[in-house]
Amino acid sequence: MKDHFEQEKLSYQSVEVPPALSFTVAAAIREGDRRRRARRRVRRACTAGLAGCACFCLLVNSSPALASALEQVPVLGHLARLVTVEEYHAHNRTRLIDVRRPALTVTGRPQLEEAITVEIDQQIDLLVEEAELRAEEQYTAFTVTGGQEEEFLPVIVTIDYELRCSNQRYLSFLIYQTEVQATAYTQIFAYNLDLTTGEPVTLEDLLGPDYQAIAGEAVQAEMDRRVREEDAVYFTADLGGFSGITAGQLFCLDESGNPVILFQKYEVAPGFMGQQEFTVPIPEPSLQAGR
Repeated sequence: MKDHFEQEKLSYQSVEVPPALSFTVAAAIREGDRRRRARRRVRRACTAGLAGCACFCLLVNSSPALASALEQVPVLGHLARLVTVEEYHAHNRTRLIDVRRPALTVTGRPQLEEAITVEIDQQIDLLVEEAELRAEEQYTAFTVTGGQEEEFLPVIVTIDYELRCSNQRYLSFLIYQTEVQATAYTQIFAYNLDLTTGEPVTLEDLLGPDYQAIAGEAVQAEMDRRVREEDAVYFTADLGGFSGITAGQLFCLDESGNPVILFQKYEVAPGFMGQQEFTVPIPEPSLQAGR
């Protein structure tokens, strides 16, 4: 029996792997990731309200034509503010790049829509350009140092957006870039707008002049709870971990308009914990004054 097993093992190991297999596997992994992200977007939307309403929001935010039509509907028009205007796919030997590009629309402020959309386009174009350059550099370094072209695993890059808050006053969304080869790396960019003024929303606008203390206490309290109840792990301040809220703190808004403090992967916790988020409830006086 042992001899038979060894013979089968040697037979298996002697099978020649097709040269294009690594690229094919990477492409298959990328397609699976795209489908999983689509399912996650559906699940996230459904948990925010009734399933029918969630599906409606997804349709609105993926169809410019539908958004334009609904602009004339008084009750529903305010939902149609972020739409997908392009899906871009570039697959070759060095890289697999997928981009879903959004645009701001139906706010009643054409200049705001144009300014934000131009800013989004410039940011995404820069991310794509930098990702392509890195992929070429890694491919060149791999082959120059003796690596075989067919053994190079392409860099997988995803640039996508996620709507976090859309109501009569606020619009909040994220653009993120995920890059995968030997390791995974994610960058997040947040856009938070007050649609009544056309201006960006700041933590100070939401929490008042003591926003750093209010948000810092909420984040620290939630970290302590997760460590105590969920066995979470966070870096201590002396090791570069969380030490307070900075003036340029990354955040978005939840559906209720509460700020959600965001930390990039590795920023305050080990990589296995991923991106960290902490909701900060708006103090009641500030909430009443701002609405």
